Amino acid sequence: METILEYFQIPIVSKLIRSVLFFILCFFVILIGRRFIQSLKVEKSKLQIFKKWVSYIVLVLYGFVLVRIWAFKDLFQYFQNPVIAKLMKSVLAFGVVYLALYFIRSLINSLKIGIAKKHQYRTRANYAGTLLYFILLIPIWAGSLQQWATIFSVVGAGVALALHEVLLNIAGWIYIVIRHPYRTGDRIELGEVRGDVIDIRLFQTSLLEIGNWVDGDQSTGRVVDLPHGQIFRNPLYNYTKGFEFLWNEISVLITFESDWEKAEKILLKYGEEESHNPQETVRKKIDRMAREYLIYFKTFTPIVYVKIEDSGIKLTLRYLSDAKRRRSSENTISQNVISAFNKTTDIEFAYPTYRIYKRGEGEHLKS
Repeated sequence: METILEYFQIPIVSKLIRSVLFFILCFFVILIGRRFIQSLKVEKSKLQIFKKWVSYIVLVLYGFVLVRIWAFKDLFQYFQNPVIAKLMKSVLAFGVVYLALYFIRSLINSLKIGIAKKHQYRTRANYAGTLLYFILLIPIWAGSLQQWATIFSVVGAGVALALHEVLLNIAGWIYIVIRHPYRTGDRIELGEVRGDVIDIRLFQTSLLEIGNWVDGDQSTGRVVDLPHGQIFRNPLYNYTKGFEFLWNEISVLITFESDWEKAEKILLKYGEEESHNPQETVRKKIDRMAREYLIYFKTFTPIVYVKIEDSGIKLTLRYLSDAKRRRSSENTISQNVISAFNKTTDIEFAYPTYRIYKRGEGEHLKS
């Protein structure tokens, strides 16, 4: 017991213990204050504000207590060690950058703009803050320029060999930031993965997966992290860059005895109804894209192609559809076409048929 009490007589141990005890006390004060505020009959938004202010006030008081306990004049002796001094400066720089980022993110969240824009601005602020912090570390830890040149040359060679995949991901991120092959909100396909871009970070892009075991372009609910290095190894398909419409096709097979011209008109009617709104929008966006790319479309209205198959006449409707509504538009047109065909007596769906003969029946039929 006496041995344990001797440790309490060491100044730094005594100060640490008092700091911890006051921290526990402040924690309980915050907890009690939050419980009290929760019992007040005010709006939820005001409750959250009151809770934050209680936490801030108690933390500020705790900071004053720490100043009193540690007496900063005694702390300056630790800064005589160069390594500790640099570590403390690095921590201080991190705190300053973190606080600046906190206020910037709060300002961005308060702006009356779209969610996608807010996310984009927050991401850029994080990148800028990280870059600023590393720039601040250089004068803190740097010696002479010759020393840093030697360190960078040796470390750079080792990093290039050991972390080539990481560097490839960073190169992919730089390419994405500069060239913008896709942005958050775009629907893309890279390699064997398809999905909607929900986040772009330094090493990977996060997608909300579509397809896979789910039919059509419906979401599976899974989030897939795609390394940026894949953009140099696989072709990238962007469903929504420039304009968010695709050409979709629906095929039906009717019997040779059916009125195929009437069936063609029915398909054109419902294709026109489904793609009427996108047509004018696409015209404007195609004209804008033609200024950047060698791209040209002349026809935007639906069209039906006719083909003779073994089991009947195949009619294929080609129409414009929103890239993210392809399955729903196909479902709407299919339901309307089935209902229209069922109301007529001269249009019937065809399907492959087989005729089986028993041995000897074929010869009987020939005779």
